[in-house]
Amino acid sequence: MASADKLKREIDLHDLAERLGMERPEPNGNYRAQGRADKHPSVSIFVAEEAGHMMWKDHTTGEKGSCIDLVIYCGRADDASEAMRWIHKEYGITADAPEQQQQKPKLEWLAEKQLAVASDARRYLFDERKIPAPVIDLMQKRGAFGFSDWTNSKKKSGEIGYGGPAIVFPARCVLSKQVMGIDYRYFDPSLNGDLKTKAQGEKRGYPYIPDAMALRRATTVYVVESPINAISAVAAFDPEGTGKGTTTAIATRGLAVEDIDWRFLAGKKVVCCFDNDAPIKDGPRKGHRPGPEAAWVVHEACTALNIPCFLVRQDTPQWEEVNDLNDYLREHGPQETKFALLRLEQWLVYGQEGQFISGRVKRLPLPDHDQYMYGLFRTKQDFTSFLKIVQNEEEGEQQIPQDVCSFRIAGLSKVTISSANAAMTGEKDLQAHKVYSASIQTPDSPYELTRFILEREQLYNIDVWRRVGGGIFNPGKFSRMISILERATKIGARSAVNFVGLAWHEGKPIFNEGPDCYFTNPKQQCPYYNLRFISGHPSDGKSVIEAYSKTFKQSAGLIPLVWGLGCHIKTFLGFWPHFTLQADKGAGKSTLIKRIERSIGFTMLSSQSMKSEFRLVTSIGHTSHPVGWEEISAQEQKTIDRAVALLQESYQYTTSKRSSEMTEFLCVAPVLLAGEDVPVQSLQGKLIRSDLSNRKGALLPEDLPRFPVKEWIQFLTTFSRQEMRQHFHECLEYMKTKRSSVNSDSTAERMIENYSCVLLAWKLLCQFTGMPSKYGKFVSHLITEMSAHVSETNASREPWVWILHVILGEIDSGQYRYPYLFDWIDGELCLLIRTSHMMQQLSQTPALKQTFDSLPVKSDRVLKRQLKNAGVILKEPCEKTINTKRVSNLVALGVENLREFGLYPGIPEHVQEQQVNQQ
Repeated sequence: MASADKLKREIDLHDLAERLGMERPEPNGNYRAQGRADKHPSVSIFVAEEAGHMMWKDHTTGEKGSCIDLVIYCGRADDASEAMRWIHKEYGITADAPEQQQQKPKLEWLAEKQLAVASDARRYLFDERKIPAPVIDLMQKRGAFGFSDWTNSKKKSGEIGYGGPAIVFPARCVLSKQVMGIDYRYFDPSLNGDLKTKAQGEKRGYPYIPDAMALRRATTVYVVESPINAISAVAAFDPEGTGKGTTTAIATRGLAVEDIDWRFLAGKKVVCCFDNDAPIKDGPRKGHRPGPEAAWVVHEACTALNIPCFLVRQDTPQWEEVNDLNDYLREHGPQETKFALLRLEQWLVYGQEGQFISGRVKRLPLPDHDQYMYGLFRTKQDFTSFLKIVQNEEEGEQQIPQDVCSFRIAGLSKVTISSANAAMTGEKDLQAHKVYSASIQTPDSPYELTRFILEREQLYNIDVWRRVGGGIFNPGKFSRMISILERATKIGARSAVNFVGLAWHEGKPIFNEGPDCYFTNPKQQCPYYNLRFISGHPSDGKSVIEAYSKTFKQSAGLIPLVWGLGCHIKTFLGFWPHFTLQADKGAGKSTLIKRIERSIGFTMLSSQSMKSEFRLVTSIGHTSHPVGWEEISAQEQKTIDRAVALLQESYQYTTSKRSSEMTEFLCVAPVLLAGEDVPVQSLQGKLIRSDLSNRKGALLPEDLPRFPVKEWIQFLTTFSRQEMRQHFHECLEYMKTKRSSVNSDSTAERMIENYSCVLLAWKLLCQFTGMPSKYGKFVSHLITEMSAHVSETNASREPWVWILHVILGEIDSGQYRYPYLFDWIDGELCLLIRTSHMMQQLSQTPALKQTFDSLPVKSDRVLKRQLKNAGVILKEPCEKTINTKRVSNLVALGVENLREFGLYPGIPEHVQEQQVNQQ
């Protein structure tokens, strides 16, 4: 590339300023500064003789520099190198040397080399592991294995770490497909000091997936320990290597199964077939079996995620002296291996045999009276039966199956639910609540469990189980089964948070989805009770932001998107503003809202969903993900008043209990209010806004990716509360320096805080997606919107203004019942009126009752204080004769002062004549 010095000497700054879009009102004058209202052009360009090239200077801020600095100043680049690249591209300057290509990560590069020579590992799979040739072809095509012959020159053959020929298995990230780890299986372990395996990169948390295409298509997934066993399972179900089946396998790459996020298997049936390890003979873990016990952990994790999970039955004669699945394949062949994988355990609790086997640690120790009955229950995938023992003289003892219920109880666990206060603040939980979580599998849901919550008194209520699960054919045996499973509630016992989004759990921020919650009445308590957030790569988020930046001018379409994504920061700050989106007919409001719904997965509720207070409460419960209310102004005043009251509460958070069951509701979700006229006069200090009118830009592309909300929330959980608050205070101080209003009332201060929240969200989004914070002049547009919002509402955001507006209307219509007078006080025309009379007019007039109920001010004492603070009282107390009666304790409200706040009293003609006579 051309050097910086060369660019400084050769680039004409006047030409560059024109290319950058800088405005120059006078042909020979200064340029207007970008990003602020610059009535008097303050940027000059001149030749600096000492520097030997042209320079520029902003005489308002003092910023100055060369052509490179001007590109950064105008927001086209974030640093010098990016600015130089922009100049090269803009002027068509050829680079002296091509830029170095970014090197691939080491593991990615290594895996490519090993996959390129995968043919050298084929004989090992065919001869040693008895994998059919068509399956080897398929796995090689899918990049499931490679070959390595690396040896350590510093080691001798036979020493640990020497290496040698080995088959390698790359483990990739489920989402990004990036190679995260590589497993080695040596052909001759004696060359490597008798070590059979080795791993590079990440070993924990990234399972081995031999066929990613098959995993997306599969309905049944077998989970095994090693990559060899995963390929063996594929060979059992698809020995011809067609790659068209609905069953596949993955490997955990060891026993660290608790580090794997099993959400990627949602919507599939999971079957565990871990190594058939013998019990450990000595030591502190005597009697434990590592392989089967790892399968227990997978079963618990999947059940908690509503994923059906089963265990392969390994107590048959065929599994004797057989350790893993590949051993079974080598001994019995693909067809018999398939049959073995299809034989599943039928116990009430998987991993807990019906008969006592000495030398093994039990998953669920039971007393004798329960152990005997336990062994008589049997389960299918979605059915439960009981073996009745019948004595027959001819055939002896017989076991006759009897139907118990038309579903299977996959898990019954005790769950500790964090209190709402602990979930929102991260403080020590003082009011945790324990419930029972029942996960059942019904015939209509073969790939998903149905979960419901029970209180202790509901545990043996047959009607509750029948209402959710279905048919119960033998209530007595069913209750006996529950009494056994009650002892198993410690299996899968967990602590949870009833909150969708970013919540606090045990003092740490966590990512929580709908299936992670345990609501008693899920459809009522949270609008996102079953929500799984959109998942993707941060680069998708960058594309989304770029598109929304262009779809409306002045970032009018991007601001609501940033607000919606930033709502999850609420649990750090303790508050988050609501959003009002206004637009004229045909401005594109409905289209934009639908696209935001699609981009971040939030719900916009129609006006028909807000007919009652209860519906309003259910729409904002237990989530930091935003919701939308459409055309709230179309509702009756009573509904509007209730909605505004709830918005006041959910600006921070409020808990309430409703119905006879005292169901808890946490009102917390930030709300997007959309319409041509949003009646939120009393909420000016608790919302931000954007107006789409006359700002249409480019259409959003139909193939626009969705924003990776899941990864975004997980990114936010890496911050501490202290770090987030520090970032917020930095944004707040910056916004305070940019305020255009000199008014320092508390409402204006809070409005600035609200816009600072969006600025914080923008900066974190830029960090998440890798975008420069100056992109699209978003910050400048946000400041402009804030300044306009603060200045335009300066005269109307105080409650006394709303009260005077109504009272003056009553006076003009002749319906004001109390004495008042227009008179001149010290040369100023005033309205003399008593504040107590004004409040009585509002509270005692039937037509104004709803208006009075919705007001935050109910007493004349507070009204008088607000009038004094606003400076509209010129004199008090006053005493005048009105309609032949002497009236005292009047306040003199200056008419001109009222007009400054948009209040225009109707002045009687005789008072106006008096004004003319005085002049």
